[in-house]
Amino acid sequence: MGIQLQDRIDQVTGETEGRMTFGEHLEELRSRLLKSIVFLLVAIVVSMAFYDQLVIFITRPHIQAMQMVKVSEAETKLMPGSYGGPILAVMKLGFIISIFVSSPWIGYQLWAFVSAGLYKRERRYVATFAPLSFLLFSAGCAFGYIVLVPVCLAGLARSMSFGGSILSNQYLFSDYLSLVMMLTIILGAVFQIPLLMVFLAKTGLVEPSTYNKWRRAAIIANVVFAAVVTPADIFTMVIVAVPMLLLYEIGVILSYLLVQPKVVR
Repeated sequence: MGIQLQDRIDQVTGETEGRMTFGEHLEELRSRLLKSIVFLLVAIVVSMAFYDQLVIFITRPHIQAMQMVKVSEAETKLMPGSYGGPILAVMKLGFIISIFVSSPWIGYQLWAFVSAGLYKRERRYVATFAPLSFLLFSAGCAFGYIVLVPVCLAGLARSMSFGGSILSNQYLFSDYLSLVMMLTIILGAVFQIPLLMVFLAKTGLVEPSTYNKWRRAAIIANVVFAAVVTPADIFTMVIVAVPMLLLYEIGVILSYLLVQPKVVR
C-alpha cells in the first residue's frame, strides 16, 4: 500500500521520468567508474611528467620558512632520507594533485549517476553546494600553502634552536611533504564551515539564531583547534584562529540572508 502510494505521488510530481532498471543502473555505474579511473590515470601520468616542477612547487613554503628563520644554505636543503625517498614522495604528491585536479570530473560522474534518484529540490541543493564546496576547499588549500605552512614551518624551525649545538637542523623530504599535505587539507576542510552552516540552516536542522548562541563555544573550539594543528607559537595560532572565526561569522550572516524565517501561526 505504501509503495503504491509513493508511486502515485511520484507520477503526480513527475519524478518517475527516466527511471532505470537495476541492470541499467549497474551498467551506468560501471561506465561512470571507468571514465573516472581513466581520467585519474591520465592525470597521474601527466603529473609525473612534471617531476621537477612538482618538487619546486611543493618546496616553496619550505624555502620561505627558512628565509624567515635565516638559516644557512646547507640547512635549507631537504634530506632525501633514502635512495628512493624523493621519487616515492613525489609520486605520492603527484597522486594527490591528480585526485585534486580530477575531482571536478569525478564529482560530475558521481552527480550524473545519483541525480536520477534525487528529487528536484535535492538536485538543486547538490548543484548549488557542490561547486561552492570545491571552490572553498581550493581556497582553504591555497591559504594553507601560501600563508599557514611557511609560518608553521618557521615556528618549528625556531624550536630546533632549543637543542643548541647538539641537534642538527636537517629535515626529511617525506616528512615535510606529509606535513604540508596535512595542513593544506585541514585548511581546505575548515573553509567548508560557512557552507556547512548554511546547509544545516537551509535543511531546517539548525536555526540561524542558534549560531549566535553557539558563538562563545565556537571561539573556544577554534582556539583549541588552532593550538592543536600549529606549533606552540602565539603568532601562528592567531593566523589559524582568526580566519576560522571570520568563516564562522560569514556562515552566521549567510544563514540569516539565505534562509527564510519560519512563520509562526
